[in-house]
Amino acid sequence: MRSDRALRRRQGGFTLIEVLVAFTIFALSFAAILQIFSGGLHNGATADRALIALGHAESLMARAGVEEPLTPGQTSGQIDEGMTWQQSVSLYRDAAMTAEPPPPGMTPYAVTVSVTWQDRGRTRDVTLNSLRLGDAP
Repeated sequence: MRSDRALRRRQGGFTLIEVLVAFTIFALSFAAILQIFSGGLHNGATADRALIALGHAESLMARAGVEEPLTPGQTSGQIDEGMTWQQSVSLYRDAAMTAEPPPPGMTPYAVTVSVTWQDRGRTRDVTLNSLRLGDAP
């Protein structure tokens, strides 16, 4: 009779300690999975904002020297999505350039476009650099 009771106790199910340990392991695993998932969502949102900023920077770079002539200096502005932009134009000088002036419309300019935004308290930006040809100043 005693052996039947001991056998039933072993086959009866899990002890409270075993259930608590299993639940703790599950909870820790679930918390880690949720953290990884939320990090992935945040990284996706950051990449999406960077892609939007890159599109704006490419658009601003494409306009440089087309809508208005290139003139050395800086311009800036705001974009609807909480982003700001800055464009810098300067004459490009290289050691290989000769002392004679370039032909009309062939003066090289260095153009830099930056789009900046805030992401969870951090300042992020996308910057493009290019050389453009224009008229002498």
